[in-house]
Amino acid sequence: MSKTVSAAIAAAALALPLVLAAPAPVLAQQANGVTNCDAPGGRQRAGALIGAVVGGLAGSQVSDNERALGAVVGAGAGAAAGSYIGCQQQRARAAAQAPSDMYRAASNLRIRSGPGTGYRQVGSLRAGQGFTAVGSQGEWVQIAGGGWVSARHVTRY
Repeated sequence: MSKTVSAAIAAAALALPLVLAAPAPVLAQQANGVTNCDAPGGRQRAGALIGAVVGGLAGSQVSDNERALGAVVGAGAGAAAGSYIGCQQQRARAAAQAPSDMYRAASNLRIRSGPGTGYRQVGSLRAGQGFTAVGSQGEWVQIAGGGWVSARHVTRY
């Protein structure tokens, strides 16, 4: 096996734990497409893995003197780019397939038993979580299966 391919595989292996851990909501509260994706699907991780391998190969080829460093930097850049592209594909797919009554929580939300903060909490939605709306009343959206959330903190899919 050539030194170039070996360096690229080693760089991708070094980037793998970062790629697998990056989509965790703990790392980023905002869905930026690189460290966290708010759309359903598995394209972000796949894109990051493919980007890490391709970036590692490209970085190794570009860097004559420091192949290992070039492969690691290339793998990191490729993983970030692949993750972002994968997340954008997830968002586009979700938007194309979602019915018009599909929404997602823009932030962590409390589900209330009625349309107002005076009603008791009966559940919660995490940021990015999707749901189907069955009605609305004023500034409140009713969730299929029961419960209400503030319309100010939801967006259409």
